[in-house]
Amino acid sequence: MSGKVKTIAADVTKKEIFCFGMLGVAQSIVFQLWNNQMMFFYTDVFMLAPAFISVMFLVARIWDGVNDPITGLLIERTHTRFGRFKNAMLFAPIPLAVVLVLNFTVPGLSGVAMYAYVLITYLLFDMIYTLVDVSFFSLPAVMTNDSNKRSSMFGVARLCTGVTTSVAGILIVPCVTMFGKGDMKQGYFLTAIVFGLVSCAIYFLNTRQVHERHIAPKESFEFKKTMKAVIANKPLLMVMAFGFILQMVTVGKSSMNMYYATYNLGNTMLVSVVGLAGIPGMLLGSAVAPALIKKFEAKYVGIGISVLFLLDSIGLSFFENNFVALMVNNLVFMFYVGAGMVLVSTMTADTIEYADWKIGQRNEGFITSTQTFISKLAVAIANSSVLALIAFLGYVPNTQQAPETLKAFFYIESFVPGVLGMLACIPMLLYPLTHKKYAEIRAELEMRDK
Repeated sequence: MSGKVKTIAADVTKKEIFCFGMLGVAQSIVFQLWNNQMMFFYTDVFMLAPAFISVMFLVARIWDGVNDPITGLLIERTHTRFGRFKNAMLFAPIPLAVVLVLNFTVPGLSGVAMYAYVLITYLLFDMIYTLVDVSFFSLPAVMTNDSNKRSSMFGVARLCTGVTTSVAGILIVPCVTMFGKGDMKQGYFLTAIVFGLVSCAIYFLNTRQVHERHIAPKESFEFKKTMKAVIANKPLLMVMAFGFILQMVTVGKSSMNMYYATYNLGNTMLVSVVGLAGIPGMLLGSAVAPALIKKFEAKYVGIGISVLFLLDSIGLSFFENNFVALMVNNLVFMFYVGAGMVLVSTMTADTIEYADWKIGQRNEGFITSTQTFISKLAVAIANSSVLALIAFLGYVPNTQQAPETLKAFFYIESFVPGVLGMLACIPMLLYPLTHKKYAEIRAELEMRDK
């Protein structure tokens, strides 16, 4: 990094940490509805062809490969009186809420116009959400340079977002049912309005309460140097791989929940009931993760939660369509998700210092954008894979499914996610940053910046 970092003496406060966590709540409210319900809405409400949806998801992620890094760089280079990363959270919530509603609106269109509407609204939400997501996860790196405090911040944020994810997941179906009164189109439309308004209110109440302290001076952007900073950043590459697998498993299993509850268990409302079991799991995972990361090496925490989830998945595979077993499975699953998300966020923030130490370029926004891109790529691949798989298995919307299809749904819900999750152990074994190495890097950076 050229020049010294301008540092405000006072470190991050408890109030700021709480408000940072609430920003995660605002973000999670809209994302939970969009991410977990969009595929089911497209297939069973909008009645779109699964093949089109699958292709659209992949096209969106190809666009993300260009859009997300550019967004990260633009955020880095946009300096206002609010800082760099607060801007999106001050000005993007209303457009994000509006586009969320448009995503859950079925217009009176047909043919090419209908498909164009779906594609445009989906991409618009994706682009605006990127602004918010990159900014949110970049904030801790400029609020404090203390790794343990950043870990605590991400722990609080994931605790808040975890509760929000679980509560929102529980409320979505009842809200759709209540607002729709038998009309799912109306139900999803009104639910999107309510979720968007609540999200905006939380953003506006909390954004001004967080402060950027470690502000790097403006730098001239050098594409080759920036890409080198990513490619040469082995810790970041390993975190990207781990985060990709974690998100794949999370989204794939979450996407299956609606189909499994609807067709295997015969009651869509059970999604909400099972979601209740996930709340203590997410709370516990998010709460204990910072302490585990502090006590043990991050890589071993990642391996440990992956093994735990595999054992949980194997256990569920012995209890087909058993409601109690499904609730236990979801509790452990959400512990895995909560702890895993804290782990990814904390490790990504640490790789920013590694990039500064190794290359001399922090690139908070760009590095954070890699996680955003990887996360959305995983979402697309997971959803596309689920769509392709259920179509291959003979899925027909709004009808009784064949016995072999229901059997396959069960294994996709139970055993398969745990096996896929174990792949995350590979990048964790290769992750090079240890507590000792990170302390050495921080010491060298502090000496250099004096």
